[in-house]
Amino acid sequence: MTQPPVTPPSVTQSPVALPPVPAAVTADAVSVLPARLRSRLDQSVAQATTWPVRQAGAQITVHPDDRTTITLSTPVTTPADATCSCLLSPRCLHRAAVLSAAPVAPAEPAPNPQVAAALPPAQVSDAQRDAARGLWSAAAAVLSTGIPGAGAVAQADLLRAVHQARATGLHTPATYAIRVVEHLRSAHHDNPAFRLSTLTDDLRDLLTACHRVSTGDASATGVARRDYEPVGDLRLHGLFCEPVRAATGHAGAVTYLADANGRLWVISDIKPATPDTAAQISPTGAPVDLGEVRLSHHDLSRAGLLAVNAHASPSGRLSHGRARQAVRATGSSWFDPPLATLWTDDHRTQTDRWLQAATLPDHARPATHDLAFLDGTILGSDHRGLLLSTDRRDALPSSGRHTADERPRTVVVTAPYDDPSLPYVANLRKLATHATGSRIRLIARFTGPRRVAALAFTAGWLPTRHGGHLDLGTTSLTRTDLPTATPPAQPIPGPEAEPLRSGGTGDGGEAVAGPPLHLVRYRLERVVAGGRSALVSGVADDSRRLAAAQLGTAVAVVDGLGAAGVRRTRDVFGRLDPHDAERLAVAWLTAAVYELAAGREMIRAAWDTGSL
Repeated sequence: MTQPPVTPPSVTQSPVALPPVPAAVTADAVSVLPARLRSRLDQSVAQATTWPVRQAGAQITVHPDDRTTITLSTPVTTPADATCSCLLSPRCLHRAAVLSAAPVAPAEPAPNPQVAAALPPAQVSDAQRDAARGLWSAAAAVLSTGIPGAGAVAQADLLRAVHQARATGLHTPATYAIRVVEHLRSAHHDNPAFRLSTLTDDLRDLLTACHRVSTGDASATGVARRDYEPVGDLRLHGLFCEPVRAATGHAGAVTYLADANGRLWVISDIKPATPDTAAQISPTGAPVDLGEVRLSHHDLSRAGLLAVNAHASPSGRLSHGRARQAVRATGSSWFDPPLATLWTDDHRTQTDRWLQAATLPDHARPATHDLAFLDGTILGSDHRGLLLSTDRRDALPSSGRHTADERPRTVVVTAPYDDPSLPYVANLRKLATHATGSRIRLIARFTGPRRVAALAFTAGWLPTRHGGHLDLGTTSLTRTDLPTATPPAQPIPGPEAEPLRSGGTGDGGEAVAGPPLHLVRYRLERVVAGGRSALVSGVADDSRRLAAAQLGTAVAVVDGLGAAGVRRTRDVFGRLDPHDAERLAVAWLTAAVYELAAGREMIRAAWDTGSL
């Protein structure tokens, strides 16, 4: 009987992920391909995701077939670190496909973060303007063709522009461009985590940053990834934890803590994971390695810490590991100081904090900028999600009559992830069914006009075995955890009496009441999905509906987008004019910036119709 082959012990047999590859290396591999092979690159990239990958020491090998081997010497830093055994190498399809399928390596941190933070560039250099124009042109080409035409070659053009941008110090535009490439790859690989809305937002942010740099705005260049800096001694109280399932293939957990002044901090443990292994990870049960403290994320979110000479990023992310010094301390209830103070801010303060932070570059946003702290009564549910009547009982008049700024408002509560391996949706359904009429204290994430994504909650009826609160993404509610569903003790305004107003659409795609700004957003996303062909028809109908709603500026930007989309000019040789893609990008960005600003004002108005 034939014996199975013996595998050397130094070769890893478990699934091996491709190593991160610098943008310049991928771009170089695609640029040297002959024209006849470029047309086949997208098909080869899709095949490359199924090729066997093995690791032996610092070398990772990929085997397209029995006769060909691509070898990656890790860390991959130069084109020479990626070789292929075929005769066409390095101008071969195998090598370019593997590098195009590998994740993009992050930028190196700034060598002196204190200097980088204290001395932003005083003016934009000519090299930076050229790099911004290169990124703009590559992004404009993506808009012109849409996702179907933005294959590996277009992605390589973006990565080449990213390399130039990083070399000249355009850190923020380069970051947005990398995200665009990752989203395009997810779309071409039919990744269920792909979201067209997220790609649209990142394209808007990329074009905005490029435009600002081109016009001399040095603040749009951003800063390189910075190391953690000393923040002194901290007495921290665990708040809650949540699992992470990122579209980039990363998975893990994040724990939120508050100090004595109510400032929020974050400890995260997120690692690369394949789609198959991500669902098997139990992130909140993993230990947090912080000095001598050995607590899981679940336990840390219910305990306390005394961190000595703590280090953190500007966004509030704490450094952890054996080099840090910390000891365990007692935690605090959500109803006791200092955690209780998080629920004292009114709706206006919370929404303004969220919307103002959203206008900042990613590196300048606090990690907790979008958290909402709500008290309210569960009304039940409808097709939008769980309905919560929010109020602040300590602010209600003793007569029981509410002023315009104090009466309760209905908020739609949804799940932040629809991943079936996480219990968010099941927990919200149980709360809507078995806790109707019950009060809860909720931590959620702002997502839209009176819409939030629930993260954790507590209530007077929650059993003590949960440690004071329940993390909705990690712990499944049981029937014994829930009270008996009862109608509210007194009439509470429901959704029929207090309609939600929005300029967008619900998660299910249906338009909700309010001015039809969702028509502008729809056109923007259609261009990203299908290119300029999405503007051939339907624009005039959208303009009429916007005009009927007295949205004159919206009419102007949509008409401008439609005109740029159908314009196709040719040069004296009969070739399509490349400036048409530039004009489309300008019109698209104009509409996108308007939609963002108008949408934020509508969100603010929706939350501002009554006190939380």
